[in-house]
Amino acid sequence: MIHPYDEIYLNRAKNTLGSMLDYAVYSLHQNPGNFFELFLASGYAAKFESGDFRVIAGMSGAELACKIMDSCGLAYERVRPRFTTGLSKEYISGAALAAYQWVSGITFTEITAVCPASEVISMSDQHQQEIRRKLAEAWPPVMDADSPEKKVRRDEEAVTVVTEKIQEKMSPAGISETHLKSIRLLSGLSQSRLAAESGVPLRTIQQYEQRRKNINKAGADHLIRLAQVLHCDPKELLE
Repeated sequence: MIHPYDEIYLNRAKNTLGSMLDYAVYSLHQNPGNFFELFLASGYAAKFESGDFRVIAGMSGAELACKIMDSCGLAYERVRPRFTTGLSKEYISGAALAAYQWVSGITFTEITAVCPASEVISMSDQHQQEIRRKLAEAWPPVMDADSPEKKVRRDEEAVTVVTEKIQEKMSPAGISETHLKSIRLLSGLSQSRLAAESGVPLRTIQQYEQRRKNINKAGADHLIRLAQVLHCDPKELLE
């Protein structure tokens, strides 16, 4: 898997997306599901996915939320972000979405088509028992269960659990392989052999199959050359 940005920036990216959703809901009074749709429509989701440093780490979540509102032409009152001792379920959900997108290479559009942002947010409520169990395994019950250290660990575990639940939902039963990959496998060709016989770069084929690149926007020459080797109609390769 080729990740869009180095892992050292992943925590920054998780914080940016988590803070963005938290600010949108509690400071801009937006519906979280609707706001995530604005995130997709604004073009900032695509920049995030591509590892644009200005988006994943160059601004705060509040700044990103405001830029999304501006790009969509929506009126709002810019206020100071709120500060809390624990993470909101919206923050946890945004951080988990960022984590899963980085790990999988799947676009936010494709993720939320199967697992909408509103459903991700409900996961943090649904799986509190699992989060508590994992924490109990790490620490025996103690009096200072609400100590700052344990609150941080609880928040981190919550993000991990929700990321795992997204992954379960996005399993092969939840999201299908690309048409290109399915047809290639049926043809018995490796990615390398398909690249050699079609003349389409190996990395490009990998990106199409990982949905890192949208094959629906591929040039006609790529589609025709791939289809010739795979003995199919070029339209069959489109998603």
